[in-house]
Amino acid sequence: MNLRSRFGGRIWDPWNEIGKLQHEVNRMFAGAGGRNGFSTREFPPVNLYVKDQDLILTMEMAGVDPAKVDVTTTGDSVAVCGELPVEFVNPGETFHRRERHVGQFKREVQLPFEVDPTKTEASYEKGVLAIRMTRPESLKPRKLAVKSA
Repeated sequence: MNLRSRFGGRIWDPWNEIGKLQHEVNRMFAGAGGRNGFSTREFPPVNLYVKDQDLILTMEMAGVDPAKVDVTTTGDSVAVCGELPVEFVNPGETFHRRERHVGQFKREVQLPFEVDPTKTEASYEKGVLAIRMTRPESLKPRKLAVKSA
């Protein structure tokens, strides 16, 4: 229904506004519908930052056995594979809510520059995996002296 004023212009249409709101809500939740009805956000979550000439990648991996984690660096990417154990309940118990990720995972992160795989170190402490990667000497920035003529 197109409501018009006496002067031929459009007036406020509440049904049109509701339709716009519905469209915005649908657009906002377009990423939902993954596992357990939540968005398909990457797992595990990561932070990546540069410290001096090294890259530091940290991942939240609480509950993962560090001996069963595989870290592979190739050129300008790093891949981390592992598995979170399935949480079982006792007979007679049922889940009321189940949001934690379980099962196998693989996360590949694109790096801002190439790293030297031979100088990559990984450590695991308090549920956080930290991977320290170093630039090859040939790719490190060098300061040049300016000569005057």
